[in-house]
Amino acid sequence: MFSNKVQISLFVDDVQKEVDFWQKLDFIVFDKQETDGSLVVEIAPSQNADMHFVIYDRNFVEKQSPEVATNPPQIMFFSEDITQLYKTMQTLPIELGELIQLEETLVFNFVDPDGNYFAVTEA
Repeated sequence: MFSNKVQISLFVDDVQKEVDFWQKLDFIVFDKQETDGSLVVEIAPSQNADMHFVIYDRNFVEKQSPEVATNPPQIMFFSEDITQLYKTMQTLPIELGELIQLEETLVFNFVDPDGNYFAVTEA
């Protein structure tokens, strides 16, 4: 059986810029190392999170494993207080979509520095 732990690889153009972006959203850095001269950073939304991102330099991945698809995954975050999270994100220099109601659920999306879209919905 699968466990609740999930690790998602993000392939980006500028690893440090990506890490800085997520840290503005209160993500925590769990691990930071260099592999063959390329920075690799593991982050998560909290100390106890079951989901972690591992951020890799896109060029490094393409050189090491050209067969790896580098298309970004579609990721949905959940928030117990989506309205407050949205208000907080409005104060940051982030490309942010509108907070909209889909049926009985509030949803919005945002874009990271590399142009990847992420969505947030109510928990």
